[in-house]
Amino acid sequence: MKINILKILKNDNVQEKFDIIDDNQYELIFNNQTFKTLPPMSVRGNAVNYAGKIEIEFEVSAKVTVQCSRCIENYVEDINISSNHIFVKEGFQNDEEQEIYSGDEIDLTEIVLNEIAAELPMKPLCTTDCKGLCSVCGKNKNQAECGCKADEIDSRLQVLQKLLEDKQGGV
Repeated sequence: MKINILKILKNDNVQEKFDIIDDNQYELIFNNQTFKTLPPMSVRGNAVNYAGKIEIEFEVSAKVTVQCSRCIENYVEDINISSNHIFVKEGFQNDEEQEIYSGDEIDLTEIVLNEIAAELPMKPLCTTDCKGLCSVCGKNKNQAECGCKADEIDSRLQVLQKLLEDKQGGV
C-alpha cells in the first residue's frame, strides 16, 4: 500500500489523491487473537505537502475474519476507518505523533493494519444475542439446544446455596 509522493515533494500545498485496492490477505494479532483481513481492502485518500511535512488523510474499508468470544465461530466484521497521519523526511526533527519516511514513497501497510487492529472489538460477538457454548457439553447453543441441565452451582458457592435452603426450610 505504497503512495508515490514525488509530485507533491517538489511544491508546497500540492495535493495528490490516491485510491489503493489491495488484494493481499494480512494476519493481525490483537488481544491474543489472530485476525485475517479478507481481500480486497480499499484505502482512499489524499496526501498534501505542507512545508516539507506530508499530511495523509485516508479512509479504509476492509473485512476481517473474527472469532466470536462466546461461541468460537468465525464471522466477518466490516471495518471502516478514517485517519490522518503526518510524515516527515528521515533525518528531520519530528515529534512522537509524526511518522518518518524516506525516498519518494510512503508505505501505509503497517499504519493501515494498526488502525484496523485498533478498531477491532475487545470481545468480538457474532451477534449481540449469541448464546455461546454449553458449559456442560460444549455444544454451540446458537445451532441447537443440547438439553443439558445447567443448574449446577459453582462449587465455591455451594455453601451459600445450603444457607439459602436452610433459611427456606426453617421458615
